[in-house]
Parts: sequence; structure tokens; C-alpha cells
Amino acid sequence: MRSFPLLFSISLVLVGCSSITIGEEEVFYPKSSVTPETFDGEGVTLRNQFLPVTDSVEVNAWHLTQPEAEATVLFFGGNGFYLVQSRGYLHTLTRPPANAVLWDYRGYGRSEGEPGVEAFRHDALELYDHLVEEEGVDPQRLVVWGHSLGSFLATHVAQERSVAGVVLENPATNVDGWVDHLIPWYVRLFLGVDVAPALRTADNVARVQSLEAPLVVVAGEEDNVTDPAMAKRLHQEAGSAQKTLVTVPDGGHNELYEHEDVQAAYADLVTRIAADPDSTAARVEGR
Repeated sequence: MRSFPLLFSISLVLVGCSSITIGEEEVFYPKSSVTPETFDGEGVTLRNQFLPVTDSVEVNAWHLTQPEAEATVLFFGGNGFYLVQSRGYLHTLTRPPANAVLWDYRGYGRSEGEPGVEAFRHDALELYDHLVEEEGVDPQRLVVWGHSLGSFLATHVAQERSVAGVVLENPATNVDGWVDHLIPWYVRLFLGVDVAPALRTADNVARVQSLEAPLVVVAGEEDNVTDPAMAKRLHQEAGSAQKTLVTVPDGGHNELYEHEDVQAAYADLVTRIAADPDSTAARVEGR
């Protein structure tokens, strides 16, 4: 315990001997928005849908299709994801070429209802089932992609349904590991941290260990939200025979999809699925 006062004293000295400069680039963080009317993907059709996930709740989804698509990707965003700010993902996900479905979680954007762990899990499976049963999407050509918080939903769907591939972008191992990363040990000495039981059930490590579908894991080495070590552990623990780890040296927590190595790994996954869907699809017994 003697190290903590020492660290605290050093911090005070450093603060006293330095200054912090805040420029305009630290204050403003503009993002362009996109709507179904302003989406400009060449050759890609965007359908704005409101899909029932319960008898009383509909979620807003955008379904992007194109004639030459070789696969369909079901996307699960992070906790700050909104459709109207998804322009980059819209272009990246459809580029291989592939169809894509992106959606706002309950309580987000134009989606109805209240957000919650169990609600999100339920809705994720409802969207998958809608694609397969109503839209005629072949599970052997269906990829799930999860960013950050969305990684838990992607692995949940992969565990409960048949998928052809999984992409985990800046994922977390589990909620306990995430909390340990976000809240330093010396803060936890003075601050109690109680994690809701529903959150504790989200464990990507256990899910990827039983994963058979091809896996792409993406990590930003400068990510200060989800420790890149967690992504590397998931890649190491995954049971997939075909698994790829893409690390972006200067990458942070967001917009890694813009990096050429990430796009190449995603395109390669889609190409392999299109070439031989039987060899990549992982099936769930009874489905």
C-alpha cells in the first residue's frame, strides 16, 4: 500500500510542473449524418424497416441489398451507435460486395422500447430469424459483426444460431474484465463497483471457445475503452479452425473499419464464404 501515496505525490508534482493545452480539435468532434434519402451507395438499395421484436415493440433497421452480393452481414453496434451516424459502416459492410442489416437498439433513434441486456439479446435473435425466415437469407452466407458492446450480441447469435462467419471489432472478454480495464485498481480501493447480474452473464471467452465458424478479430492498439489484450485473448481462445487477428497500430476504439487491413480481412471472409459456404458455415444442433 505504500506505493499509492508515492504515486499520488508524483502525480501532484507532475501537475504542478506542467500545463494542459486544450485546442479547438479537443472541443469539437463533428460527425456527418446519413438518412435513407441521403445514402449514396452506388448500386446499393437501402430499405428503411420497422421490424416487430415483440407484440408491442418495433426496432428501426436499414436493410442494404445489391444484385451481386455474396453474403449478408448482420451488424451490432456499440453503446453509442445510431443509424444516422453509420455512413462509414454502410459503405464498408457492403463493399465486398455484401448485403447488410444495421439497426438501432431499443430506445435508440426511432426504435421503440427500453434498452436492456435481455431485450437486446432477444432482439438480436429476432432480427436473425427475420432475415432467415422472412427475407430468405441463407445461414451459410450470413455473417455477424459486433463492435465493442455489440460483440456480446454477435457471439450470442453465433452461439444460438447458424452463422457463416463472425467479426469482432474491439471486443471485450467479459464485463468483469472490462470494468477492471476502465477503473484502475487504486480507484477500486476506495470505490465499490457493483455489476448488474444480467451484465455478468455476458462472457465472450466462453462463447468463442465453442465457436466453429470462421472468425475475424480486430483490435486497435491505442484503444483506451476496450483493452486490445482482450481482443487478442479472444482470438487465442477461439475454437474456430479459421481465425484471423487484425491489429491496427494507431487505432483507437472507433472507426477501425476504415483501415485497409480490416477491410481486406472482411473481404477475404466474404470471398471464402461465397466460394465454399458448406466449409465455413457452423450449425447449431436442432436448427
